[in-house]
Amino acid sequence: MDGQHVKETKVGVLDKAMAILLSFTSGNEALLPQELAARTGMPLPTIYRLAQALSEHGMLMKDGIRFRLGITLARLGMMAIEGVDVRQKARPHLEWLTAQTEENAELHIRHESSRLVLEVVSSPHNLRPFTDVGTPLPLHQGAAGKVLLAWLPENERTSLIAGSRARFPEGAPFDEQRYEEELSRVRDYGWSFSDGERFSGVSALAAPIWNAGGHIAGAMTLVAPSARLTAEKRKRFVPLVQEAARRTSHDLGSAQ
Repeated sequence: MDGQHVKETKVGVLDKAMAILLSFTSGNEALLPQELAARTGMPLPTIYRLAQALSEHGMLMKDGIRFRLGITLARLGMMAIEGVDVRQKARPHLEWLTAQTEENAELHIRHESSRLVLEVVSSPHNLRPFTDVGTPLPLHQGAAGKVLLAWLPENERTSLIAGSRARFPEGAPFDEQRYEEELSRVRDYGWSFSDGERFSGVSALAAPIWNAGGHIAGAMTLVAPSARLTAEKRKRFVPLVQEAARRTSHDLGSAQ
């Protein structure tokens, strides 16, 4: 095999698909099925079958009788790069926020119709919320979700909310008008607050992180037991959450 070495798993068809994708040596390369067969050592009928399936998912695209790497790969690659970049840039500011507040500081990003926690700096208190990094969470619930949705175009926002509600149907009854009013306040104030929307007794504050392109890259989020996040503390912590978000945005090249 001339391409990169492919680690074998117990899922043979996945190994073969990866072998095809890793046969390409540049984004400009367009390969004939015969060339893919030569590089992977797979029979030509297998190449045709898998290349067609990969094309249907956007991982490859047809260029006449040749195949090129597809747009879906580019989109996933950009998402991965952006996720790594914002995580690295946010880490020192998450640490600063926890040092200032002694509460959990978390980085949330949007992934399709859910949100993911990419990074957590834990509170020094024994009683603190536990956050599972990388687990999909409802996009339409919580302070971070509102921040990730608030600045999106209305049509996209509506579609994502519907997808999130379908995937995560649990929770209080959803009032669309009231929710849109909340998102409007998030845009006006530049931050969001939630109390017990996902778990009773847990509250959160969140502010937007902007990238160089003027888009939301993530949500700087402070999470704490509701009993500790009193109205007095919220008033003091909101500017700190916003400052941590502003510093991260600056490090990402944002002019916001």
